[in-house]
Amino acid sequence: MILSEKFDLKNQILPYILDPDYPNDWGRILDLRSNPQVTVSDTIHSQVEDLIKGNHPEEQLSKAQLQEMTAKFFENKDSDKYGCWVYYPWKYTLVHLLPEKDFVRVRTLRNNYKITPSEQEELSRKKVGIVGLSVGQSVALAMALERSCGEMRLADFDTLELSNLNRLKAGVTSLGLEKLVIAAREISEIDPFIKLTLFKEGVNSQNIDAFLEEGGKLDLLIDECDSFDIKILLRQKAKEYHIPVMMDTSDRGMLDVERFDLERERQIFHGYLGEVDLNTLKNLSNTQKIAFGLKITGLDTLSPRMKASLLEVGQTITSWPQLASAVFLGGASVAHVGRKLLLGEPVKSGRYYVDFDELIPVDSEEFKVEIPSTAQGEDYVVVPNNVMPSGYLPTNEELFQLVEAANLAPSGGNMQPWIWVFDKKGILHLFHDQVRSHSLLDYRGTGSLIAFGAALENLRLKTAQMGIETEEVPQIKEFGDRLIASIRFVSKVNHPLSVPFSNLVNGLGLRCTNRKNSKRQLLTPDQLSSIYSLLEGSGLYLKHIDEDQKLEKLAAIIGGMDRMRLFHHQGLVDFIKEVRWSDKEARETRDGIDISTLELSGAERAAMGLLKDPRTVKFFRKFLMGYGLTKISRDTITTSSAMFLLGASTYDPQSFLEAGKGLQRIWIWANQNGLSFQPVTASLFIFHLVLKEKDHGFTPEEEKTIKQLKESLDFLFDDKKKREEIFMFRLNFADGPSMRAYRREVEDTLKFLD
Repeated sequence: MILSEKFDLKNQILPYILDPDYPNDWGRILDLRSNPQVTVSDTIHSQVEDLIKGNHPEEQLSKAQLQEMTAKFFENKDSDKYGCWVYYPWKYTLVHLLPEKDFVRVRTLRNNYKITPSEQEELSRKKVGIVGLSVGQSVALAMALERSCGEMRLADFDTLELSNLNRLKAGVTSLGLEKLVIAAREISEIDPFIKLTLFKEGVNSQNIDAFLEEGGKLDLLIDECDSFDIKILLRQKAKEYHIPVMMDTSDRGMLDVERFDLERERQIFHGYLGEVDLNTLKNLSNTQKIAFGLKITGLDTLSPRMKASLLEVGQTITSWPQLASAVFLGGASVAHVGRKLLLGEPVKSGRYYVDFDELIPVDSEEFKVEIPSTAQGEDYVVVPNNVMPSGYLPTNEELFQLVEAANLAPSGGNMQPWIWVFDKKGILHLFHDQVRSHSLLDYRGTGSLIAFGAALENLRLKTAQMGIETEEVPQIKEFGDRLIASIRFVSKVNHPLSVPFSNLVNGLGLRCTNRKNSKRQLLTPDQLSSIYSLLEGSGLYLKHIDEDQKLEKLAAIIGGMDRMRLFHHQGLVDFIKEVRWSDKEARETRDGIDISTLELSGAERAAMGLLKDPRTVKFFRKFLMGYGLTKISRDTITTSSAMFLLGASTYDPQSFLEAGKGLQRIWIWANQNGLSFQPVTASLFIFHLVLKEKDHGFTPEEEKTIKQLKESLDFLFDDKKKREEIFMFRLNFADGPSMRAYRREVEDTLKFLD
């Protein structure tokens, strides 16, 4: 006999159950047994022995007794025609089995009394649907082994790929085969009597009603699919049909239960998702899937390694990771809790965790980040006596206007590290609030000095507009001095004063950081000339690059340095401290970087949120990972019209103050002329730290990387003179920012001495 004449060997997913009492089936059995291609497994006598032992649990039957009782069992029966024969065409194997009722009883004997016989009988009437057969395969196999249901409806359209073999129970001989076929065959080899209803095209809007209800409504729906539009559709329909839903996420053993059968008004995903349009969720990229998935799971529930992995998606890995141990644990969790639910036990809606890392901790090293408060600065100040009294005493209203204008200046992390003190001689002193600005990127206070220079430039422009002549008295001598400068008010006239760049004063309130990316548009020669002219007479130097190839190289440098910053303990502390993760937090502190000003996509914002857990960055550092941290930096650089590097010939406080003043002029001019400005300068402060200090907090390997990146930067900007780089920024053409940073109240920064 040619097997294909009587059996569909190519397309058959399920086995043929042959009843020897039917002549046609018996003919098939005889043909198969005589075919040399077919392996015949006939252990019916051994199975009957198991049946006999199960019927006599109180007796310790010997082998001889069992053989005698088995022979007696078959005295009036033809053993060949007893029970049924099951043919598995994909294995060319014919198996002789007990009748269905006896087969099920013997196969589940070892369930007693974890599952009682009456419960086993009740479960045999239950229908379970499983959508998605990666994690879903382990769920299906666990439920099949326990026989937690009598019917399974399986849905998946995907095929087995080599990268699936880290977690799916399959081998290389099954590559290219549908996951549904693999699961269905595995289940039918465990128990051919479990009814399997298969949806090879997966679940969609056309067949979901049939999946849930045709042939009897499901008693439990298990969702393990990857498509978010289908996840939502499943829950919407399950809610309509009052079917409970369970899901395992394969991270920290999270099991999600939604009792739509008991809670008819329950929101899907426990309300975490809010309102969503299904049409927007089709064909999402992996990065977009991550962002959407984090809305469902939340950031705080993820393990550190999962957070680290998600940041690498699209960089060093193509999708989020899953491990066999987690997948099998998920299968066990769903099977265990699902069985209890099907038996009517009071399983409540919610999220439950079986986190082995918490139950069996193996990492004894604590990693905590203490975030110092910036709410209170330093109160004491000592005013100098080396300044003559002011010739004009501004009113309180004028002082408030001046300080308000000065405070519009930019500062690292928007920490606004200034204290203005107005003394009895009518002198306005600028002090450094060193508590507020302490950070890795304020090495020797240089970042704050740039901010003070910008604030003094604002003050110069504003006093001139108000007709007040001033004298700026530099006070800072060395890095670390608290007193920066003193402003003496000389006189006042009734018209604006003519000072250099006075036309910039109307742009003080316009100036802002704009991190939006847009299509590249080069600056014109006239625009470049205007920018360079703003530094005339300052002693500063400015260089720019705008070639695509050079910008790509710079993006790699900046991205690498952003990665290094977060590897540094203080750098990570600073990052967490300076970001305001919600509008409420931004409004309350009125400082820091409101996350809304970062102009992040949903995926990027989700990735940024992952960094709130310092254990994630610890993991990056340990394994030299974190390349996913560089993507945002890359987009910033490669979409710019040009990248600029501002520097000076000397490394001293005066150079940084002067740089702040020149920088502020460029910034205001750019915003007035429709250009967006964004600082990209963190790397320069780290370069200074590593090159000037031995105890810098980086590992030798990281120090080596940083020095290599510095050499690449020097080469890129052709800086053969090795001048001191102070600030880097980008200019581009973009719409206005979505959000502007909040500012501290003048009353919080201006002090009056009695």
